[in-house]
Amino acid sequence: MKRGEARGKRFVVGISGASGVSLAVRFLQMAAPLREIETIHLVVTNNALRVAATELTPPASTPAGIVAAAVPPEDQAKIVHHPDADIAAIIASGSYVTDGMVIVPCSAGMLASIAAGISRGLVQRAADLTLKQRRPLLLALRETPYNLIHAENIVRATQAGAIVVPPIPAFYAGESWSDYLDHFAMRLLDLLGIEIDRSDLRWNGVHGARAARGEE
Repeated sequence: MKRGEARGKRFVVGISGASGVSLAVRFLQMAAPLREIETIHLVVTNNALRVAATELTPPASTPAGIVAAAVPPEDQAKIVHHPDADIAAIIASGSYVTDGMVIVPCSAGMLASIAAGISRGLVQRAADLTLKQRRPLLLALRETPYNLIHAENIVRATQAGAIVVPPIPAFYAGESWSDYLDHFAMRLLDLLGIEIDRSDLRWNGVHGARAARGEE
């Protein structure tokens, strides 16, 4: 990009060690091909890699494996991986401008760290500076039921500026697992200010998205 030119959007995607790594995979699948997105900075915790090794088919035990499972080769250049231990990474500084961050899935422990302002790893540090720079921070909290500590951490994170987005299915959007993943990824993009043309997933009135797909 030349000086004075408008850049594309940059986002940080953190994957923490909660069940639901397929949520992150689908978000990357949907986001990476979008022309308005210039760069996706990806940070995967060690616990997230353990989850990916058991939940993905085929298993992925490295960040590169997750990217390969999620993103077609022609779009993989947009994905920049940073180790969670690299607290000197470019996204650890508020002077590097991004357009927001998503942690998907977000474990209860990750939520607690963010609510308490703890930055032991790059995901936590990037989340902390996203809040301090007043940029969108989306937390796809994967936990149920909530205890009082969870609820209080949700309040604290929300008061600090985060948006807690539990991956709750929209039953009008379809009945398949793929429909659920697509809908949730679309909603995350909506919250980041990127609207994609997926009328088949959106509520369209009395009959909803199923009617748009010709199922009613």
